[in-house]
Amino acid sequence: MAVELEGGGVDGFCPEGRKVDFQASAACQPRTITTGSTYLSSTLLTFSISSTGRLGARPPLSGVLSAPPEVWTFKSEHNVFFKIILRQLSHYLPPRYSAAVRTMEDRLAYEPPPSDARPGVQDYLIFFIGGNPGLISYYEPFLKTLHALLCSSSTTETARFYVYGNSLAGFENQFLADGQESPDPLGLKDQIQNTENLIYHEITLYQKANSSEDADTKVILIGHSVGAYILLEMIRQHRKRIEKGAEDFDLIGGILLFPTIVNIAKSPSGLVASTVLRIPHIAQILGAIARFWANLIPNAILYQMIKLIMRFPEHAARTTVRFVKSPMGVRQALYLAKEEMENITEDRWTDEVWGAATAPGTNVQDTANSNLIFYWGQGDLWVANRTRDDLIAARGHRAGKGSVAHLDKDWKPTMYVDEDKIPHGFCIKHSETMAEWVSQRVTEIIAVHKEESVI
Repeated sequence: MAVELEGGGVDGFCPEGRKVDFQASAACQPRTITTGSTYLSSTLLTFSISSTGRLGARPPLSGVLSAPPEVWTFKSEHNVFFKIILRQLSHYLPPRYSAAVRTMEDRLAYEPPPSDARPGVQDYLIFFIGGNPGLISYYEPFLKTLHALLCSSSTTETARFYVYGNSLAGFENQFLADGQESPDPLGLKDQIQNTENLIYHEITLYQKANSSEDADTKVILIGHSVGAYILLEMIRQHRKRIEKGAEDFDLIGGILLFPTIVNIAKSPSGLVASTVLRIPHIAQILGAIARFWANLIPNAILYQMIKLIMRFPEHAARTTVRFVKSPMGVRQALYLAKEEMENITEDRWTDEVWGAATAPGTNVQDTANSNLIFYWGQGDLWVANRTRDDLIAARGHRAGKGSVAHLDKDWKPTMYVDEDKIPHGFCIKHSETMAEWVSQRVTEIIAVHKEESVI
């Protein structure tokens, strides 16, 4: 079935008048994640245009996502082209799942080439959990730079690095069928469960690709903003599984960037947000208003407006266009923010979570070093300075700029406070700076873990 894209292409970023053939593929199977009573469905579907103009469907979760220019990811809820695709997909997907299609831009993956496999080399899987709004494409320069730095570091002789990130649930670049109602937004508990399921899914894919079914997969988690809260919850659940005798991956450390993990409503921005978000149905109302006005403006014009007014770089401007025009984006962000204000209050984690990222039984030691490293903002609008200082005094020890993380015998997390005036939303304009800092911390975590393993 040949289709010609008209009106400036899809989302204003694709060539005009490109003829493509759509071939529905039985490989496009839905991936369903159960979170309590809520079903999160996402089918990862990628359309790649070859030099001949043919368009084919790739299997879910395949390949490294640093796609060359000839590979495009199409997404648009209004384009006739996509309505045709949706009708074709309905023959392959159960009705429950045919409304939402997850694209490649909802997942970022940077992997070493298969030819890089060598005897005696340890693989490390690094999973990134983003903040709110949870579109992973905001972090593309950060994750790409992080992977490049790790692959060029001194540890590459003995290590290979896999870096993954997914959009938070509800923020996927999805479109709806005609007459399809928008799903309900997802709360904090749903995000935690969905993130956990996605990470286990990625680990399974890695093990299959590398013919490794053992439980000794070494994992490092990185969380930004509310993603840091999700990270600590995953550590807590990970410890519970290990304590019950279940086999699990080896979680050797975590890096928390600008973490909003306690008393977010007491921060300067939290005081305002918590007041506004108490208004009944405000997330739904503001989401509808934002989407209405955004859809009046052509994508290409809105893209240029965001770049000019907000001074966003290209990747952030494009992501913001998709965010404000998506069926659920703004509403999901506001609903999740409301839950953050209500649930991120006092320190809720035990000494075991703060003091051990890996539970007894996964390392040689009975109790492993925490290997938790924090990077706090200075004057962070989402974390009050007093909240930050109180937590550092109670739970960790403070490190200065340029110092090595002190993962000492007390197993207290190392906590850095920004001295470079990097804002909370570092992924907009400070990706390279933070990627360099994080790559150094990853190297330190690996070094400490190796020391633990030989004790």
